[in-house]
Amino acid sequence: MDRSFDDMRREFERSWSPWPGLLPRAGALPAVRVPALDVRDDGAELVVTAEMPGVSKEDLQVRAMPDRLGVRAEVRRAREEKDENYVHRERDDCAFERAIPLPAEVVAEKAVASLRGGVLEIRLPKREPTPETKPVNVKVQ
Repeated sequence: MDRSFDDMRREFERSWSPWPGLLPRAGALPAVRVPALDVRDDGAELVVTAEMPGVSKEDLQVRAMPDRLGVRAEVRRAREEKDENYVHRERDDCAFERAIPLPAEVVAEKAVASLRGGVLEIRLPKREPTPETKPVNVKVQ
């Protein structure tokens, strides 16, 4: 039951992906992780914080659009395996991918991101709302 729920969640998130089809389906890579993240509304901007342990800024891609945000990273661990006497091994190549709809329209071109201590912070200025216009009756001639 948990597995089918996880599969359903991954497919939903994949449908929002700004990189459709770029990553293979789950199971094709050693590990595809969905980073935990928070979205905070600070009035003039949205602030997204995501956990990205072991990721360097060179491995990270952030794609902002007016209505959604995508975060992707691929971590390749360089290794010399002269001694392969592992009893248990979990650290390996992995990919992180997450795409979310944003609760407000943002000015994607003005987004800024920083990565410190395995935590990614993305600041997205909100787009000024356009004033509501009233319908105008147009006389047909």
